[in-house]
Amino acid sequence: MMNDEDAVSPLPPTHSNESPKSLGLGWKIGLGVGALLVAAVLLLPVVWPASNNTEPAAGAAPANIAPVSPVSLPDTAAARFELGNSLYESGQFDQAVAAYLGAIELDPNYQAAYANLGVVYYQQQKFDLAASQYQKALELDPNDGDVAYNLGVLYLQQALSKNDQPDPQLLDKAVTQLQQAQQISPNLAEPHFSLGVAYLALNQPEKATAAFQTFLSFDTQVDPRAKQEAERYLELLQKPQ
Repeated sequence: MMNDEDAVSPLPPTHSNESPKSLGLGWKIGLGVGALLVAAVLLLPVVWPASNNTEPAAGAAPANIAPVSPVSLPDTAAARFELGNSLYESGQFDQAVAAYLGAIELDPNYQAAYANLGVVYYQQQKFDLAASQYQKALELDPNDGDVAYNLGVLYLQQALSKNDQPDPQLLDKAVTQLQQAQQISPNLAEPHFSLGVAYLALNQPEKATAAFQTFLSFDTQVDPRAKQEAERYLELLQKPQ
């Protein structure tokens, strides 16, 4: 069975009582929500910066941020959300959880906070908690293809890490969720890669081949490591059995 890491996807913009763009808020974490037992591909996490010019550019080194307790959280949901992003970027996952939960406390419909909370729980390997946050984020925005993808690849990881054999029910859930992500966001490359892996685990080589070929058709939009893995899988699939 395959045993490394899957491709990842950026997460969509914030959701609050006002337009995220008008507020200039940071976007959701672009996390490597990948199946760790799937393929040797891992994109680095990225926090999308806020739009004002004082924010660091994407990919800039994160600032060192002192641990923050819940009692010292800012007064607004938006500020707590941005603090959560900064804490996540600096690797302070427990504090990031507190910040996102604080944002949700002030705004129970803050879709981006649920999505990013799922990301942090995933990093902490709290997969059931991560799934529940993604599900809530999708309830608030069913058209969020990136979160749909993250949930699908989480199901895929769980399916492939069950004992010695993949869990067929979780594999089916992963395929359904990844197909939904494709339908919502047809320009998103990553679901095709993860579907290829899922179809391999389901022993459906023709579907796996088609999924990897579609993934590669995105060409410049895919990570080079993901491209290399997809090409390797296709080479194996095309060998005479």
